Amino acid sequence: MKIVADQNILALDKWRAKDIELIMKSGRDIVSADLRDADALLVRSITTVNAELLAGSRVRFVGTATSGTNHIDIDWLTSNNIHLADAAGANAGAVTDYVLACLAEQIRGAGFDPWAASIAIVGVGHVGGLLARRLKALGISCVGCDPFQQNVDGLEYVSFEQALQADVVCLHTPLTNEGPHATRSMMNAEAFSKMRPDAILINAGRGEVVDDEALLTHLTKQRHFVAILDVWHNEPNPSRDVVNAASLATPHIAGYSVEAKLAATQCILKALVNHFDLPASLASVSRLPCVVHDSRYETAAGSGRQPGQGSDSAVFADYLLRAFSPARVAATFRLQYNKASHDEGAIVFDRLRSQLVGRREFSASHVHAAGLSPQVAGWLHAAGFVLQA
Repeated sequence: MKIVADQNILALDKWRAKDIELIMKSGRDIVSADLRDADALLVRSITTVNAELLAGSRVRFVGTATSGTNHIDIDWLTSNNIHLADAAGANAGAVTDYVLACLAEQIRGAGFDPWAASIAIVGVGHVGGLLARRLKALGISCVGCDPFQQNVDGLEYVSFEQALQADVVCLHTPLTNEGPHATRSMMNAEAFSKMRPDAILINAGRGEVVDDEALLTHLTKQRHFVAILDVWHNEPNPSRDVVNAASLATPHIAGYSVEAKLAATQCILKALVNHFDLPASLASVSRLPCVVHDSRYETAAGSGRQPGQGSDSAVFADYLLRAFSPARVAATFRLQYNKASHDEGAIVFDRLRSQLVGRREFSASHVHAAGLSPQVAGWLHAAGFVLQA
């Protein structure tokens, strides 16, 4: 049996199985010739999987270590009896941490008070649902907008038009092109016109959900509007105008964490084992890679304060930003991306993503509760941190 896989699927390089040949390549370099005698293909979002890639091969299983499947021609796979497995929900914790960290950046950088604001979550699936539960646990007011599923207990669901009136609008929808609730370019000029002039837009879902031109026009008219973008049109070469206009721009790393990537690897390995009726012992990764922390992204943003100084909300924000600061990633991304030529832009985008491979989720952060106010301790616990006496 032969498997071709993206070399950046975490921990897969440690996976070994008798009588299975594992070929690992850069996801952007996997071509049809690699797959002619392969039985399975394991990819990430950077590999487009369609007839051009798979026609004429013997591939019967495709696993994508991602929650989304927009890079895959599902109809073609179905019509050719090729099984597809994804890792939906594996990155929910990482993306939720990203959104909370972005709110922490606003607390520290702009004096934003999320406890006095309204937050709308557009798309309440795996990620949006977890975000809603975390926000509610934090005591932050939020509503959901999702015409297809309304499964979060105690969450008020509203229309898209009502969601746009919130102080913060978080986008976590899939990318869809048809039907009354198609999401492609749902954030268009009309949608922006209905938002508050000082609203915060966070897009950690799909880049194509936001109309770039409409966003740029809106940002020129509304100087206090905050656009926080992690996903883009034309990745890995997003518009430099949009990158520079955004208040905070990161290179599609919201879902990047050790925990998310290992969970995704486990998801597709389990599906692979079930599909080919392989030994159950192969459904797990026996050796996990060492976690390498990148200190550039681990210190708190701001003036160098140590956690414990300032108001409860400021202390809470500092702890989140010590664990992960999107603003530091954004500063590096913008600087290096603007220096790069057009042809080098994609290299910068991918390189910065790879540097975040060692990021840990809040659940991996252990905080000593001694000296913390009960309020801060409660918030950190609600955000996912582990408190120690």
